[in-house]
Amino acid sequence: MFNVFKLHRKRIRKSFYSLLLATVLTSSLTASIINAADDTQSTEVTPLAAEVAPYSSSNIALNPGANESEMRFTWYSTENPVGTVVQVAPKEAILATGDYSLIQSFTGVATPAANSAYSNKVTVNGLLPNTEYGYRVGDGLDEHWSDIYYFKTQDPKQFSIMFVGDPQIGAGSSAANDAAGWDNTLNTARSMFPNFSFIMSAGDQVNTSTSETEYTQYLSPSLLRSIPVATVVGNHDTAVNYKYHFNQPNESTTNGVTSAGGDYYYTYGETLFIVLNTNNPSGATHAEFIDQAVNAVPNARWKIVTFHQSIYSAANHSTEAAIVNLRAALFPVFDQYKIDVIFMGHDHSYVRTYQMQGDQKQLDQTVDANGRVINPTGIAYITANSASGSKYYELKATPEVYSQVRSQLKVPTFSMINIDHYGISVDTYRTDTREKVDTYTMVKTDMNGLDVVPPTKLTYTTDDTALDTTGMVVNKINRDNTLTPLALSDVTVTGFDASTVGTKTITVTYEVYGVKYTDTFDIQVGQAASYVKIYAKQGVIIRTADENAEFYLSLSHAKAVNALDISISYDATKFKFDQASLVDSASGVLDVSDDNGTVRIVAGFTSPLTFSEYTDLIKLNFEPIDTSAGTMQADIQLVSASTASSGSVAGNDEIPANIDSRFASTILRTYKDIVDINGDGKLSISDLSRAIDYYRISSTDAEHWPQAQRADVNFDNVVDVTDLTIIMVHILRGE
Repeated sequence: MFNVFKLHRKRIRKSFYSLLLATVLTSSLTASIINAADDTQSTEVTPLAAEVAPYSSSNIALNPGANESEMRFTWYSTENPVGTVVQVAPKEAILATGDYSLIQSFTGVATPAANSAYSNKVTVNGLLPNTEYGYRVGDGLDEHWSDIYYFKTQDPKQFSIMFVGDPQIGAGSSAANDAAGWDNTLNTARSMFPNFSFIMSAGDQVNTSTSETEYTQYLSPSLLRSIPVATVVGNHDTAVNYKYHFNQPNESTTNGVTSAGGDYYYTYGETLFIVLNTNNPSGATHAEFIDQAVNAVPNARWKIVTFHQSIYSAANHSTEAAIVNLRAALFPVFDQYKIDVIFMGHDHSYVRTYQMQGDQKQLDQTVDANGRVINPTGIAYITANSASGSKYYELKATPEVYSQVRSQLKVPTFSMINIDHYGISVDTYRTDTREKVDTYTMVKTDMNGLDVVPPTKLTYTTDDTALDTTGMVVNKINRDNTLTPLALSDVTVTGFDASTVGTKTITVTYEVYGVKYTDTFDIQVGQAASYVKIYAKQGVIIRTADENAEFYLSLSHAKAVNALDISISYDATKFKFDQASLVDSASGVLDVSDDNGTVRIVAGFTSPLTFSEYTDLIKLNFEPIDTSAGTMQADIQLVSASTASSGSVAGNDEIPANIDSRFASTILRTYKDIVDINGDGKLSISDLSRAIDYYRISSTDAEHWPQAQRADVNFDNVVDVTDLTIIMVHILRGE
């Protein structure tokens, strides 16, 4: 049958390339479907070939294939062809490289159709996403090719579908007027949404099932040469003519069958589309087909069903016995197979139902702030109004219990369905003003909630700056209540605040498609311990009549500290406690007890203390018992220290302080002891002479300083005139 085609294969490829190049480089490109689709009015296609042949093609229609990598073609030819061929090539690749091998030819079959024409059907496969293709149809002979048209594949992971109802060409004033309204709707949608993947029709493409004139008018919009349409058999499409014009994938020969065809299904990305011919009213036959389709595509994330006779509409058809019976036959099947959304036509008015299950509206839904239904219970049923304006039905006066939205605008409308992994949205528009008249979104998060196992550390202080997530586990609660672990990097943790003490709630959030799931746990924040130390500012004190051993208590990391309790021990055999007093940096009161070598001091600060660096608070004095002794060392030990902070910040709890420096010492000396340079117990010029030997030696002289240091009587790390003067004064005084 295809011998002629094989003989001309080389010529076919070269001719296709020449035509493709001519189409792009000449002004006749405006006749191509891509540019025509950008106009709001349809454009007649200008043939590229000059010769007229007995063979001609018409009524070219595109239908979705079994999946997104396929496209199905149908056209009429005027004679029984020697072949049925579609040539396809990536547009940019051919023009950029001139590589004829990129042109692919696909063959199909032709069968007798109406009016002595032949129905030609071909399936093209191997299509890549996001790619623009050129194609032409014919019988394989150079002189019989159609014009070159274009279509573009889209991203199957995130895509849009135009949904229409009842073009019903011929139901209005004339088939030509109806076709013009249909063409305007298509072009309006394309100009608003230039990248939708295909059209989904709810049936009644024509008004008279055997009218080839109406089918020609239905297929006349130039956009239909570049966009596939997934059609449904309507009650006005019942004749075999329907089958002549459309090429459906996975079509059943046993389920939903009438003379116009049977049920069929196809997939696009993660979505299973099931199309029913409800002119066959048998619920059992449709149930069997749905079961076959669902089992053939078991991993489909979304399941969408389309058929013509709406079972939840708002005009006169809604109460007809045939519709009521069809509803009773189908809704249990749809519930059983957990269909997500159902699209219908027939009643020439718009309806969107509540979520329906068991023929009852399901009002107990989770709806977010944007009006999206989250993990809905039940199915949304959407009925389209007329896409051409050929005929409208008035709404019944009393709204139906199942109708959430119903309208009769008497303006052609269309819907744009948007599908990705997490959601399906349906936005419906009127064509005259392009106003959105309804919107619906369902989101499937695969989750019921979030489960958090708290981290190991749940107790913090006001010194802490961050949550320790060690040991924390976050799980998704799946729809079947199983758990799936999440990476901590996928969640957001908020609520940590250790600036004040108390119970703090930590919130863990996981967001899916704008839906936020949370779980919480509590931590306890206590007042951070202050740091305290005891120290002597002077390592050596030259004691006069009123000078004693002197120490300071210093505090750091204080936060609203307003009370202090410390205990200090000392050697009561050498020293006695003299007094304790607040230094200038602290205002308040204190009291002291001294018990045989242990001093306890309790202080209250009228202005709560907040600082990070060490700050002196209390000065302590100890007096030597033997005032005649020459050199004495005073040693004290900080035994314990506690602080409390203002109740408005830390709840007044007593908190043990961190003791940073527990011991302190200072040496008390007299000038008599100091000036006795040679250590003979007397003050004489011998001491002066020894000091003069070390004159001008300083602590930087590592070799001589160990001996010379004895002469540094004022402890300024150098032996100078001041030291000599002090020695002479005390020699003269004899003390």
